[in-house]
Amino acid sequence: MLASQDKVSFTGHALNERMGERGIRPKDVRQILMRGDIDGDGRKSGEWKRLVVGKLDWTPREAGVATVVVRKDRLIIVTVEWTDP
Repeated sequence: MLASQDKVSFTGHALNERMGERGIRPKDVRQILMRGDIDGDGRKSGEWKRLVVGKLDWTPREAGVATVVVRKDRLIIVTVEWTDP
């Protein structure tokens, strides 16, 4: 699994904007990637776009990590969000 191999990159939008706004840390993103469920569908020229949704240990809320899988080599985190109302 790419997340366990630390083959994860963050866009500036995810790292510098959304994660800070939502209080979600890089280790939280990794936890969601490792334990969460894949939601969504989409493929474009060797890239898979998916939302990975999971709960974090420090909150009962669910968070989503919008992820692009590039040629089975790397995960790119596009954004993060709280998925519960």
